[in-house]
Amino acid sequence: MIVMSSQLYPWVIAALAVLVVVGAGCTALSQPTTPPAPGTDPEAAALLIHLQSDITRALEAMDSHLAYAAFDLGKTDLDDNAARGILVNLSGTHPSIVDCTASDTNGTIVVAEPAAYHGTEGADIQGQPNVRHILATKRPIMSEVITVAEGFPAAVISAPIFTNENRFVGFSSIVFRPYDLIAGIVGPATTGTSRQVMVIQTDGRVLYDTDPTQVGRLTFEDPLYADYPDLLDVAHRVADERYGTATYGFAADDGEAVQKKIAWTTTGLHGTEWRVAVITEI
Repeated sequence: MIVMSSQLYPWVIAALAVLVVVGAGCTALSQPTTPPAPGTDPEAAALLIHLQSDITRALEAMDSHLAYAAFDLGKTDLDDNAARGILVNLSGTHPSIVDCTASDTNGTIVVAEPAAYHGTEGADIQGQPNVRHILATKRPIMSEVITVAEGFPAAVISAPIFTNENRFVGFSSIVFRPYDLIAGIVGPATTGTSRQVMVIQTDGRVLYDTDPTQVGRLTFEDPLYADYPDLLDVAHRVADERYGTATYGFAADDGEAVQKKIAWTTTGLHGTEWRVAVITEI
């Protein structure tokens, strides 16, 4: 039997506590993934799994970089050169990132980087649902696409900032364009295939589509889809169900109706879900 000395024992307990916290953090970071529906065409299923995995990894990587930055920001005054340096470095961690900010407990942007976005400093963003969430819960969140203080549609990942004394002093955010993040993954994955890829929010907003003219459309409200009730029925299923398959009709570029099969699954971060779909003409 091994006997621990009274001096060693507290250090062992502390080490175990750190491991528990790290493990819990990793568990919280990962969005539950959903496999393609049974009966999905094998090639479509393989592509779907590939896209789901890579998009999830990209979101989690940004979230991880943000968490480290928020930790470092807790050692700054939020508006000093050290804070700016942290945000500049954070903004360079992925090409889809537009800018990064630190905001105070009143929901006011204190600092924004890179320099092109200094004009947003002082903006009151407390009216954004994601900001209200993090101020109330002090927990990380990813927003849906919103019109951000910078003046364009984007998604925002935010993480709380705590001082070394565990005092909540605000939150740090990554403002990014989902289309750019997704396009960088879909492009290489679909080279040489005729399959269409679409990524939508659960409210029907198209974040990415192989056809760029569809991006940004609100599926349930756009007149383009009004004459296709079966498409709208399928769109509601995609929004409501985390995975599945379905068929629907839609007009091709020449106006001729074609039948399509869609298989979809789910990715996302911090409870905000995106549906990833692969569409094949029948």
